[in-house]
Amino acid sequence: MQTYLSLGRCAAVLAAFVLAAEAAKATSLSSRASVLRALSAGDKLPVSLENIETALLALEKQRGTPGLTNTVTEIHKMVTHMESMVQQQAKLTQQTLDQAWSDFTGCQGLYEAGSHSGLQSVDSLAKEHAACRLEESGLKIELEACESELTARTSSEEQRKNEFDALNKFPVAGFCSHRSSSQDYATVRGYIKHFRDHFASHLNSWEGAFNASSTAAKMKLQKSRECYGEDQKRDGKGGRDKAYESKRLDCQKLQTKLEDAACDRIAHRTDCVAYVMCYQSNYKAFFDAGQAKETALLQSQKQLTEYRGLGRIKCVLDSYSKYGDGDSLTQSISDCQNVDANQTFFQLALPDQKKGAMPADKTGCLSKDSAEKPGTQAFSQEMYKKLIEKDDAVHWTNVKEDVLNCKGRCCAVEATV
Repeated sequence: MQTYLSLGRCAAVLAAFVLAAEAAKATSLSSRASVLRALSAGDKLPVSLENIETALLALEKQRGTPGLTNTVTEIHKMVTHMESMVQQQAKLTQQTLDQAWSDFTGCQGLYEAGSHSGLQSVDSLAKEHAACRLEESGLKIELEACESELTARTSSEEQRKNEFDALNKFPVAGFCSHRSSSQDYATVRGYIKHFRDHFASHLNSWEGAFNASSTAAKMKLQKSRECYGEDQKRDGKGGRDKAYESKRLDCQKLQTKLEDAACDRIAHRTDCVAYVMCYQSNYKAFFDAGQAKETALLQSQKQLTEYRGLGRIKCVLDSYSKYGDGDSLTQSISDCQNVDANQTFFQLALPDQKKGAMPADKTGCLSKDSAEKPGTQAFSQEMYKKLIEKDDAVHWTNVKEDVLNCKGRCCAVEATV
């Protein structure tokens, strides 16, 4: 745009010379004018350069005057400046194209397939976790059954102890008063029978209550150790309580592993989506019709055409400086039609044409499965409840509270299922 404005100023300056110039030779003007017009033959020059034709004709009207040399010098300076501006535009075109390519290739850094190569299968971990929780539920059921039996035995033990305590007392006063003289009994058997009836039945009752209480206490102790181990405490360190707690901790670790794997999937998908959006957007910005590559090629061609036109104009100016008049001037101007530009500045380097320059297309990363975020209701429904309660709803009830306590590193709010 700046070049075209400068060319317009150039044309305006030359037009001023036209208004100030003296009359020249009509035949010579007509002849050279046709040659000057031929300078643009074969090229479709920008309007600003086409207008320069009028300005060049001003030189004919100044031919033979003292001001011709100064006019040629001034126009030559302006054209040289225009050439520099076109060269700068050519550099800017290359820089713009390179930046568009850099934006496209820069997308590769958003997603590295290798960084996600260790992704574990969320589905397989979910199945493994569900199996663990089913075992945990089974152990909890066994522990609760043990505790239920322990409760019953505790109740029985208390009952037997109370029964024994009722008998484990000294007899009331007068209990031992009885006929003690053998004269009172007809036979020894009668005496022994009296003794048995009076004392042995009480002894038997006491011994029976004692044995029943002892047995109940032993059975309670046995069941308590079965449930909780030797210390008989529900601390997860012994018996069925230990087996259940150990399995629960194992399942918690597995759940953490599962949810972290889901977090990895989410991170993978986030990186992948960012890469795909970047890749597709910048691919279009570089390769699509009317975008960076096509625009740069068109601009480069226009710049070359403009630069070639400026070179031919300089050639004409040099002709006026070298030849005052005559056939030599006419021939020299005619020869300017064949002057070509130095194309060094306009050899546009297409970055996508370099060997190995095209980056790999990794947009297929979107095809990989991705789990919902841990802690969401959708995740808990799909990865936990659906798999755990399919055989028996009681299993889900047994593990629900612990399972819904999200353990991954990217948890959402706690799920309610």
